[in-house]
Amino acid sequence: MKKMFSLGLVILLLGVGLLMLPRLTPNHSQASTPTTASSTRKRPTPKLTVSELKHQRKLTYSAIIYFAIKHAKLQRWQEVSDFKLGWQVENYQRNGQTKSLVWPDQHIQDNAKNLAPNWFRLTDQHVLYDSMIVHSFRQDQTKTTTLSEIVKQINADHAAAKVRAMPENMTVITHRAT
Repeated sequence: MKKMFSLGLVILLLGVGLLMLPRLTPNHSQASTPTTASSTRKRPTPKLTVSELKHQRKLTYSAIIYFAIKHAKLQRWQEVSDFKLGWQVENYQRNGQTKSLVWPDQHIQDNAKNLAPNWFRLTDQHVLYDSMIVHSFRQDQTKTTTLSEIVKQINADHAAAKVRAMPENMTVITHRAT
């Protein structure tokens, strides 16, 4: 009986030892690939610039729309605030100026365009926003700002990456003056 007890104790100790062995030996796969703080950190998104907007029309529209949704304080611009559905920007040229209508949903069809949309006009570096007040005979709400102010605000919001992603969900239609 004493032999059985001793044998059982030896087996038990060996079992516990085998269970503890993986914890005591170093994991060579982890040791061979050290991680540093710089390899796990995300690179900061470069700031948006006015120069960049001048060279990319859809990016310019994205910055203008982002600013209108987040900072213009024109209530109806919230109608186009769904970043997943995107936007349809419809440009009309008249007398050398372009008026850009902004519709919610990049795939909106003409039969869904029942209510006058929000619109903006870009002249040189200035942006004029317009928003019709629904069911009212009051004057439209407007706001004027500059591309520089828009870029400054986007960078302050740390939203450059978000604005750079917006053109993927945007359709631009340009109507030619006849």
